Amino acid sequence: MTAYPIAIYANGLFQDGYPIPPVPYATQIQQLNAGITTILLWSIHIHDGGVLYLNDSPFVSGGQILYSTDPTKGVNPDFPSLVESLMTGGTVRDLIASVGSWGGYTDFTNWYANRAAVQENLKALNTAFGISGVDFDFEPEDGYPASDQTMIIDLTLDVGAIGLFVTYCPYMEQDFWVGCLSGVYQQNGQKQIVRWMNLQCYAGGGGNTPQPWAAAVAAAGEIGIANPNAFIVPGYAVAGSEGDGMCPSQMQSTFAAFASSGTTGGFLWNSGSIWSAESSGGPLCDGAVATPADYAAAISNGLAG
Repeated sequence: MTAYPIAIYANGLFQDGYPIPPVPYATQIQQLNAGITTILLWSIHIHDGGVLYLNDSPFVSGGQILYSTDPTKGVNPDFPSLVESLMTGGTVRDLIASVGSWGGYTDFTNWYANRAAVQENLKALNTAFGISGVDFDFEPEDGYPASDQTMIIDLTLDVGAIGLFVTYCPYMEQDFWVGCLSGVYQQNGQKQIVRWMNLQCYAGGGGNTPQPWAAAVAAAGEIGIANPNAFIVPGYAVAGSEGDGMCPSQMQSTFAAFASSGTTGGFLWNSGSIWSAESSGGPLCDGAVATPADYAAAISNGLAG
């Protein structure tokens, strides 16, 4: 059995550490394409005027990709060829732009204030790199009011209007997120734009399991989600990432507990921790440094029971 999606939050993909990354870019591509199906390009931040940044580097402005050997002015000029190799080299199917982070509330308010400009810039990412969706890593620090729900629904509809799908990345507030799903469905001609939820089960989401979230989706009635259990994609921190990071053996045991629940995939947080471990020689998992392929196999083998 090969689970889908097996996603990874790829922080600063092909940009962090440029021009000398901790693990060569060609090696990163090879390792991702040995089991990972979905790359979440993290984190896209949205600045004034709707300009997209890849972490601290300007990325897209006015519908144009910004390239520079100076990371303060643009992204790695080799980005197009690296993405092409990534998307044609093996198991990777989807490249998703992930917007936001903890403390990234202004990414969404800036987006909401510049909706047309951001749509143009997302179209540019689709044209240049074939992104298939946008992930909403929306983590406000001061609660989840109804006005924020309206904002998330409207922005989801904006993404759907340009032919891309959406994933949500919650760690709390089931009612808020299920309300977003319902609003999107009702306002989009009873068609759902959100493909799945990446449920954080680490850090602030420690203790989350997919079943209660799937039950909440099911209890909402008809919102365009045929299989609520498959819709919830749990994710865990890898060794060396967050205080509760797991080695592949632990992750396999964790996913094995979901084997009979209808869960069909999982995600990893995050690539940077894996490649940092590779470059520094630790932390070790069962006497070796774990690769993305090891974690991908752990998710698939666990869900296979």
